[in-house]
Amino acid sequence: MRNAILLASASVSALVVSPAAAQVTPGNEAEASQTGTIVVTATRRAESIERTPVSVAAFDEETLEVVGAKQIDDLVSLTPGLELGRTLTGSNNISIRGIASGAGAGTTGVYIDDTPIQVRNLGYGAGTAFPEIFDLERVEVLRGPQGTLFGAGSEGGTVRFIQTAPDLDYYSAYARAEVSTTHNGDESYEAGAAVGGPIVAGVLGFRGHLYYRKDGGYVDAVLADVSPAIDPGTGTAPEPVYPYGNLVDFTTTEVLRKDTNSSDALTARLALEFRPSDAISLTPSISYQRLRRDDGLGAFWIAGSDLADADYVRRVNFQGDPASNPLFYQADIPDLESSRDTFWLYSLDTEIDISDNVQLISNTSYFDRQSTTNLDFTVIDAFQFAFEFFVPEGYKSISAYGVSQENFVQEVRLQSSDTSSPFSWVIGGFYSHNKQGSTQDIRNNFVANLPVLPLFGGVAGGPPFGPGSSALENAFGAPLFAPNNSSYVENRDLTEKQLAGYGQVEYEIVPDLTLIAGLRVAKNDLELDATFRGPLNNDNAPYGAPCPPGETCEVGSGTFAPVYVDTTGFENSETSVTPKFGVSWQATPDHLLYATVAKGFRPAGVNARVPAQFCGPDLANIGYVDGNGDPTQPEIFGSDSVWSYEVGSKNRLANGRVNVDFSAYHIDWSNIQNSVFLPTCLYAFVDNLGDATSEGFDLALDFEPIDDLRVGGTVGYNSTTYQDDVVTPDGTILGAAGSPIGATRPWRFSLYGQYDLDRFYARADLSHLTSAREYGETDPASPQFDPRLRPQDAYTTINLRVGAEFGDVDASIFVDNLTNATPLFGLDAQFNNVVYTASSLRPRTVGLTVAYRY
Repeated sequence: MRNAILLASASVSALVVSPAAAQVTPGNEAEASQTGTIVVTATRRAESIERTPVSVAAFDEETLEVVGAKQIDDLVSLTPGLELGRTLTGSNNISIRGIASGAGAGTTGVYIDDTPIQVRNLGYGAGTAFPEIFDLERVEVLRGPQGTLFGAGSEGGTVRFIQTAPDLDYYSAYARAEVSTTHNGDESYEAGAAVGGPIVAGVLGFRGHLYYRKDGGYVDAVLADVSPAIDPGTGTAPEPVYPYGNLVDFTTTEVLRKDTNSSDALTARLALEFRPSDAISLTPSISYQRLRRDDGLGAFWIAGSDLADADYVRRVNFQGDPASNPLFYQADIPDLESSRDTFWLYSLDTEIDISDNVQLISNTSYFDRQSTTNLDFTVIDAFQFAFEFFVPEGYKSISAYGVSQENFVQEVRLQSSDTSSPFSWVIGGFYSHNKQGSTQDIRNNFVANLPVLPLFGGVAGGPPFGPGSSALENAFGAPLFAPNNSSYVENRDLTEKQLAGYGQVEYEIVPDLTLIAGLRVAKNDLELDATFRGPLNNDNAPYGAPCPPGETCEVGSGTFAPVYVDTTGFENSETSVTPKFGVSWQATPDHLLYATVAKGFRPAGVNARVPAQFCGPDLANIGYVDGNGDPTQPEIFGSDSVWSYEVGSKNRLANGRVNVDFSAYHIDWSNIQNSVFLPTCLYAFVDNLGDATSEGFDLALDFEPIDDLRVGGTVGYNSTTYQDDVVTPDGTILGAAGSPIGATRPWRFSLYGQYDLDRFYARADLSHLTSAREYGETDPASPQFDPRLRPQDAYTTINLRVGAEFGDVDASIFVDNLTNATPLFGLDAQFNNVVYTASSLRPRTVGLTVAYRY
């Protein structure tokens, strides 16, 4: 069975089985001859992956198990072209083939079954809620624009999580348990079980699962004495040595929480299928997921950590006691950087065979999600309010981010079901009504009582409000915002409606030569409401200015009455047209060649207004002014789009012992939704600026040199760069021609090998990512260049697994990150420019997995 697992989901595609193998391509078919091919629905019809003229990586359940995948992150290194970045605010950015953006709408479609769940970049904490990997029939990664069949947001590609369907005829069960330990970290464990089968044979069936996983932490939260380092020879600061841990004297005084960055996941699902007749099937289902992070995303201080041994610490801040220091007051501020992300997905799938040749498929679904993330903001607030470069003991500030989604989707499509006909087609309609919310609430326990705010001109008892007023009020014209003592509060609510019609036809003009054409027309309507409160959002702040002669200045009224710039009822509407043309040639049963020209897009959007007075100088400096020369900003931004030109082949050689999957592409990206950052007031908005080109290729190779041994690998290359200078209205260059879009890694490689001997097996996976391109702070040509920072380093990871099968039970021992690789991600300095923080991979982890499949 182990050999079947490898072949049935790894052959050529078996690459899937290696860290880069995710290129599940032709290989899957190869297995077809031995264990049944992987079937995908990339064209909205079920067909074998080797005969699908789309660049698609597919991971079935057994492949996901053998590579130890628990989250979408585990598939990134296995899938050339797929990128995923995460931030400390809880946001994330997924992209395919370099079509990546941190502004505007998402560029990658993310689906659970037929329900899209991707988010817009709304506020500062937006991120897609990817489902955990357990009891999935498969994961599909469709590379290249999928605008015709999957619509808005599938500009660079689409990722689909296909859940296991109920069975009306046979019982099946799957269970998995795992325990592991991490070097210099805590233990991790998981347990889950899924079962399904007929309730009434042939008429009513079910599928359900329950799964829990705990990931132990590996970063210690400590109290420490810190100060700028001094070179004893010179009496001055030492010469900076990368990665700059030598710039700080760091002495741990107490370990508050060992391995504090732990997390856990809980998922559950129940689905029923009711087939009252051979022609009708109804499948209602409910899915639930809850993710929790205990404290932090793995960031640590370079000073204080032992990078060579992957022993990480971070200094933490906590609230001081008001009884011991009159500066402090009790505030509703959690000590931990915790997060919680929960969703429910309710769906009803209906399939009706209208005739022998025509099928109607309907999907009705509702996705309801709530997410909260607490990020320690003490370093930022201590600097901007108190001008403290090192956080004094007892200071505490937190930024609480919230994300909500309420998505209703109704899709109906008719499609041909006669596989013997040279003509096949699908035509459908799509409607969605999505609500996305974003909140941010910055709270602290010291700002209201500070005697002076040096950077903002506020002095307690000083102008403009005089005796009894606080420094905060004299600087910003308003006290902290109730009820949470907040210096900054924002609420954004976006409502988006989409109505679309689409169709695609395929015609086999001569045997094995098929022409493909498709078209989608979509109407998108959006409305944004946004409110901003708290002293930092006051656009009429006095900044310590004197009270005008003859006036009595009072907090909250008069000349310095607070002015908050809200956004109410801002709307945008746009119609998009996305065609697709292709040709595929099944030259022989073992060789498929195809070419595709396709358009993709992401929908337009609406900007929240920035404070006109506070941000006016920034806007004017880069040419955003109206006809009278007054500062202004775009209220709306348009869609951007791509045209993709791709050729590919899926080849099976030597009676299935050699499998090759290759695709090459050129993508023109126009009218890009780009973020325009205002450096003084620290706000941003989106505008359509610049065009780019994305070029690259994906290659997956898998072969069986001798019986029971399979080896393979993948190679992926991408270059996405601006075609011309990206300029603001006055010609200010935001991105130079030829510069990359993002700090992407151009090359990624993977190798794998697996040998089976009777019931025993052993496999090794190696993944290598080259160093990232120079971008932003690491690009000498950028105005943001920081000579201390470097592009993210290249790194290599090695994973091993050895196991055996005992009937329906598979037991294996594994080692992840064998060499304890410690690449630094997100290395940057705090405001004092001497404290550097970063994150890295989970250190070496050793564990035992036991799985049961019936």
